[in-house]
Amino acid sequence: MRASFLRRVTPGAAVATTLAAGAAMASPHLALSNNPAADDPDVATALALRDVALRARGVLSDPPRVFTRCARSEWERHAGEGACTKLNNARRALHSMLSDVAVTWKATQRVEPALLNSLTQAADDADEAVRAARYAAVIGAAAVPWGDAMRGALFEHADGAKPSTTTAEGLDGLRGSTVALYFTASWCGPCQRFTPKLVQLYGMASAAAARRGSSSDPAQQLEVVLVSWDEVSDERKAYAMEHGMRWLTLPHTTEMRALADELTLRYDVMAIPTLVVLEVSADGKDAKVLSRDGRMDVERGRAPWMARVLS
Repeated sequence: MRASFLRRVTPGAAVATTLAAGAAMASPHLALSNNPAADDPDVATALALRDVALRARGVLSDPPRVFTRCARSEWERHAGEGACTKLNNARRALHSMLSDVAVTWKATQRVEPALLNSLTQAADDADEAVRAARYAAVIGAAAVPWGDAMRGALFEHADGAKPSTTTAEGLDGLRGSTVALYFTASWCGPCQRFTPKLVQLYGMASAAAARRGSSSDPAQQLEVVLVSWDEVSDERKAYAMEHGMRWLTLPHTTEMRALADELTLRYDVMAIPTLVVLEVSADGKDAKVLSRDGRMDVERGRAPWMARVLS
């Protein structure tokens, strides 16, 4: 339910859901068998039909399931006309084939192997088109200069602490720094286990920065920006306060939620917790990726960027 409101149910997805449910109820053996090669051919057919219908539902939802976490990004523009045209054509072909199979199944409770094979091929083609569109969208989003992508970004303190100034903190505060984008959410179990380790690292880096004083290299300064997958602001704030997250976050405004989705797409984040570590240029126009697996860097306790911010 967490992000389902961002994914509209299309007629094709509704057909896929109905067909999957019907296939699942077609045989009393389905609840006890996960083997499509079962002796009963009707069971095997129903299992195969259920599985392909569930795959189709993810492709035919709007947006496709792989874009749910970045649904507010401009993923179609980033992917480009060619990739989107191929995706739409593949989805239309899958919808048409799915409708044909649904009619046959409703009338006979059977699907001939040739028709099932055609549906499976259509689902395979649509899956490939979705993957290609996702890849193109990530490449397109990453090609946008950091300064342009982040233009207008504002931050607040994740734990609700009042900023030292009367206005929200802007992008200028990240210039020249090592910036860790922390993709996380309050409902994520692995995040709950990892967050205390990141909080500890941030405290150590802050203490190291205090020892160095104002004359140190700005790149030695670690800034963490929370990119929340929580859809409810209060849940994100409670999560931050519980763990003592004394870093920045993107507010839950319409514009900043869209930016969070853009960052999710730009760095191809498919699961959380994810920590993407960047080195932002002194002018704030560019951001070099230092690590896409900052979580494991922290878990292991070593990485070049960690050595720099802790020295």
